[in-house]
Order: sequence, then structure tokens, then C-alpha cells
Amino acid sequence: MRDGRVFQGTAVQIVRAMQDIAFGVERLSLPEYIDWVVTNARRFDEVELQVPGGTDEEMAASLVAEMIRTGLTSKG
Repeated sequence: MRDGRVFQGTAVQIVRAMQDIAFGVERLSLPEYIDWVVTNARRFDEVELQVPGGTDEEMAASLVAEMIRTGLTSKG
């Protein structure tokens, strides 16, 4: 993450760890949280994240890949 935090695990585990440190999103489902991240990336970072996928695993993998692709985070 940009703040120096390092997350490890599967894509779902990484996205859940991101959700655990975010404020006000504890009641969101994983797809709802991913939508929240996409919206905030557009609003605050002016970055369009493309997060296709039908399952939680596919969506989480897409989000992590997009965050790396756009420079919102890096692969350790």
C-alpha cells in the first residue's frame, strides 16, 4: 500500500485486510467493499479501476491486479 503497509495472502485475504483497516466499511460485503474502493479511486485518485469477475475471488484478484497496474500499490 502507499502508506507502507504490506499485505500477503490470497487476493481475498488481501482485500479483506484492506477492508479491516478502512473506516466505516465493516458491514459491507466483499463486492460492496470492492465497489467502494473503485468509487474512491475514481473520486480521490482520478484512477479508473476495471474490476470484472463474477465471484468474490475473481473480483478480489481483479482489484489487486488493477491497483498494481495503476500504481495505487506495488507488488512486493
